[in-house]
Amino acid sequence: MAITIKELLNFPNGLAVSWSDNKETFIDYVILRDKCPCANCSGESDIFGNVYKGVHVKKLGAAYELKNVIKVGHYAIRITWGDGHSDGIFTHEFLRKLDLSAE
Repeated sequence: MAITIKELLNFPNGLAVSWSDNKETFIDYVILRDKCPCANCSGESDIFGNVYKGVHVKKLGAAYELKNVIKVGHYAIRITWGDGHSDGIFTHEFLRKLDLSAE
């Protein structure tokens, strides 16, 4: 069975996650934003394996401020950041891998 999020708590510098297997993790907002999985931030591949990314924009203070988190089905969350960016879908599996202390 897939490990899912039971509870999320927002702190000034990161997101605390309680998992369905009773583990707890903390993910710093800088890491979370810098690892955004959207096509603009992380890129997307064509059928030949070429990766295309959007134009790199230097992130400043507001880019690392979490404004809102919503559930996406039973498998992910979508985060809105202080600069308005909200394209990334952070799957539970992806979030779990961001915090190496989870394992």
